[in-house]
Amino acid sequence: MIHQLEMKLGAQARALLMKHGDLTLPQWRIIRVIGMDAADGSTAIRKVLGFDKSQFSKTVSQLQARSLVEVLDHPTDRRQFRLALTDEGRAVLCRLTPELDARNNFLMQALSSEERSLIRSALMKLSLAAETTDIPTGTDT
Repeated sequence: MIHQLEMKLGAQARALLMKHGDLTLPQWRIIRVIGMDAADGSTAIRKVLGFDKSQFSKTVSQLQARSLVEVLDHPTDRRQFRLALTDEGRAVLCRLTPELDARNNFLMQALSSEERSLIRSALMKLSLAAETTDIPTGTDT
């Protein structure tokens, strides 16, 4: 059920992005996380998004080639880099954020007030559970 919802939400987000520009969903996600200052450093951004190293590197290169992000030295860790939005990247963020925020609001309006409260709590719990990679099997006790 979660996978089916994830697929539908991804398809909906891709359709909105195509309607308002030509970003891919991974490109948008990186721009959004940088714009939210949700993580500092390439590793932290990659982990917040759940991207593997190859996908992250490829997508950052695409954004850099389009002059939407710039890659900067990390101040304390030479193995990482920092990402910053360019003026063009900030313009894309400002243009698309209201569209995707409206989509989130639309989705939440499909639920009653009580359901919205419950789903927020449930999604937080699922998010924490999704961080676990050592998942017990039916034979573990």
